[in-house]
Amino acid sequence: MGRKIDPARACLHVRDWPASDEALWAEATSDHNFDSETMARRTWRSSTVQANREGYGRWINHLKRSGAELSMAPDQRVTPEQVKLYLRELRAQKLGLQTIANRISQLLSVMLVFAPEQEWDWLRQRFNRYALMAKDGRETRPLTKLSGDILGPALKHMDAIRKTGSRPDLPRAIEYRNWLMLAMLMLTSLRRENLARIEIGVHLKFVNGEWLVDLPPAQVKQKKRIKMPIPSVLEPFLDFYLEEVRPILLQGRETARLCISRSGTAMGGHSIYIAVANFTAKQLGERINPHRFRHIGASSTAIAAPEKIEEARALLTHSDVRTTEERYIIAKSLAASRQHADVIAELRKRLPPSQ
Repeated sequence: MGRKIDPARACLHVRDWPASDEALWAEATSDHNFDSETMARRTWRSSTVQANREGYGRWINHLKRSGAELSMAPDQRVTPEQVKLYLRELRAQKLGLQTIANRISQLLSVMLVFAPEQEWDWLRQRFNRYALMAKDGRETRPLTKLSGDILGPALKHMDAIRKTGSRPDLPRAIEYRNWLMLAMLMLTSLRRENLARIEIGVHLKFVNGEWLVDLPPAQVKQKKRIKMPIPSVLEPFLDFYLEEVRPILLQGRETARLCISRSGTAMGGHSIYIAVANFTAKQLGERINPHRFRHIGASSTAIAAPEKIEEARALLTHSDVRTTEERYIIAKSLAASRQHADVIAELRKRLPPSQ
């Protein structure tokens, strides 16, 4: 039996939208296959298409549930009054400020395509307000976990699945994949989009006895190449995933992507966000999104080894790491990733065992 979804939170598929909205969406994303990651529209990446489609599907669901007139043109339904009702509903669902900001951003993004001639500054102001509140919340919210609190359970559970002596079934394969994603996010500080784009043999290669991640500048937010080894502590777990777990997830399908969904397709950045957030809430008692792992990693490094904070910045590829030579950047990233793994290993020794 599939997971039950609250009807108020459901994302309506494009085929369930009003005909006018469906036609405009088809025009805006012509030749786009929603089951792939190919993107026809130059201004939207594939992950943006998926996010905007889901966000707008939730807006349409809200309109239907609120009894709004759906025969109007899409832009005529996006009024300050209706958006106010939408925001009230989102808050009633106890969504986080960033999630609410994302919903408004997705609606705005679609309206700028559907009706670019209209004035949308008022809607942009709504987004800016929630985005600022979300930013303030992130800056003031204290960390409740350090790297060892996540890495310890991840290694423990993956090791238990490996040592069962039998090939895992699909639910256990999904669990193993999730623990591995948590461990990789913790030890590499990759962004979710970078993790989603990793292809075996292209961005993940076995070189000189170790697994190496190599992402070109075009695929990195800061436009700086990421080149780092997978820490040795993860090598046996990554090997088991590639040899035993990933084929189960693929269910006969083929893709070079590293992260595979429960339906056998490549996971996008949004899918990784949802999987990680839901899994950490269930397993660790706290909903932790992928970006939060970067904060946890840097903070753990600062606590365990304050002298390594510059290496932590290099690992995070923040823009304030100033250099002009690509070879120097790569060397710093390689060194930082190894030092980060060593720091976390030392930190785990100082922490009480995970329950």
